[in-house]
Amino acid sequence: MYEGAGTCYAWDGVTFLDLFDADEYAEHRKENLFYPFASREEWEVADFLLHSPLSMAAIDQFLGLPMVHVLFTSADMLPKGPNWKCQTIPSLNPTKSPIQLFWRDPVEFLESLFSNPLFYDQLDFVPHRVYTTSVRLLCVYSEWLTSAELQDQLSRGATVLGTVLSSDKTNITNMTGARVAHPLLLGLVNIRMSTCTKLSSRAFLLTALLHIPEYLYPNQWMWGMLEDRLMHECLSIVLKPLMIAAEIGIMMSNPVGNVRHCFMPLALYIVNTPEACMLACVRRKTSLFTLASYLEFGDNFHHPECTCSITLEQLDSITVNPNNLEAYFQACKEYQLNGVHSPFWKDWPLADPSVFLTPEPLHHWHKEFYDHDLQWCLIVVGA
Repeated sequence: MYEGAGTCYAWDGVTFLDLFDADEYAEHRKENLFYPFASREEWEVADFLLHSPLSMAAIDQFLGLPMVHVLFTSADMLPKGPNWKCQTIPSLNPTKSPIQLFWRDPVEFLESLFSNPLFYDQLDFVPHRVYTTSVRLLCVYSEWLTSAELQDQLSRGATVLGTVLSSDKTNITNMTGARVAHPLLLGLVNIRMSTCTKLSSRAFLLTALLHIPEYLYPNQWMWGMLEDRLMHECLSIVLKPLMIAAEIGIMMSNPVGNVRHCFMPLALYIVNTPEACMLACVRRKTSLFTLASYLEFGDNFHHPECTCSITLEQLDSITVNPNNLEAYFQACKEYQLNGVHSPFWKDWPLADPSVFLTPEPLHHWHKEFYDHDLQWCLIVVGA
């Protein structure tokens, strides 16, 4: 175990159940556990509708019944989670519609995961080592806290809460307006893999909806760069509270009420390869982890690692005005950058794309083996 990590500073913290019991209707639930619903059966109807795969037309028809209107009024009386916020993002370049960002406070989300009683025995707070045998010759790395690299960079007593992000460009509507957005999911890497990988555990929460507009800029080759810049700008807004918490820490209660000084570095960002290039600020045919371009992928030596400090130095060396899109994009070509001049991770302590972006198994392992290694072996054996 890692000595001095995950110190408890108090044992009377506010847990999830404490907040639930502080609700104005908590007294009524002492006699009726399902209040404000009259019975368990009534609650089951509301729960079914809230998670139902029914079409909106069918739900609207059902909601037309007076009894159901009263039922949903009761549902609105239940304790609520983090509120949604809507923010209009100004843009120097015109778009067909205003750019709107919908998001919720990520720190509140992590706090709800950290204090969730369902995870009380599935959370790790202290780095530890796992060995194959008692002689401790071979160390096994499985859970995130089987390594102590980030813990070494924090003060004594700190608790590391690794943030997990995931997003994917999604077509929300195809027939009516062709709306495109990036849903941003948030998770906690301290939750053990056997739990967080189960869909039923709900260990990943929708934190933001990053709208991708249609630009009116005359040069269509610049639209992709404008979308990439917008993505980084929106991420900077949504994740700002986490960046502050990663720098100075925040006191939070775990499921049993123990108060810990928590720091929230970006541990992992789960995306496919094109989005990973966008987040790392490099062009599509460039390595995410080294300074090699696609023409150098077959070299028989290891290219220098592409760290965040190197990328920021390259951006600082470009003297062209970022608002001059064509000229700036051309200036970025020397370093194989994609034209994003202000990465969201630049102010996030301990965040490095070469670390939090991991290989994509489908394309980086399976397809690489089948499309390249296997074909080479077939040619060698003459099959």
